[in-house]
Amino acid sequence: MSTEANKQVVRRFYDEVMGQGKTDVLDELMVENFIDHGEALFGSEPGRQNLKNGVAYTQNIFPDFHVQLHQMIADGDMVGVVGTMTCTQQGDFLGVPTSGYELTWKGIAMFRLENGKIAERWFNSDSLSIATQMGIVSLKM
Repeated sequence: MSTEANKQVVRRFYDEVMGQGKTDVLDELMVENFIDHGEALFGSEPGRQNLKNGVAYTQNIFPDFHVQLHQMIADGDMVGVVGTMTCTQQGDFLGVPTSGYELTWKGIAMFRLENGKIAERWFNSDSLSIATQMGIVSLKM
């Protein structure tokens, strides 16, 4: 597939799956044995179904979860993105009861596609910022 087609798959992942919670779309966009090289704080289990479960969990706690993509680059079967996530905490998360906290943080991700479907993702986001905004940790210098 072309780099533009691969970029469109990744855009759909963020728009429809992450932004709207349409986990069934993952059947179109992702191989079943998808490998997720997630970030250190929250971790990620391999497999498309595990990601579906994670997105559903996230949507329950952060129903207004949104990713604004700032940059997207592609080379062959690889697509990289830089974005900002925003949401409002509407459920218990990391031991913090429903708070209404409005959270904003940055993240990056790299995707590898096979035959037009996402096969692997490497990502990291500013988890320390999330924990700080929720009052879980304090950054006193």
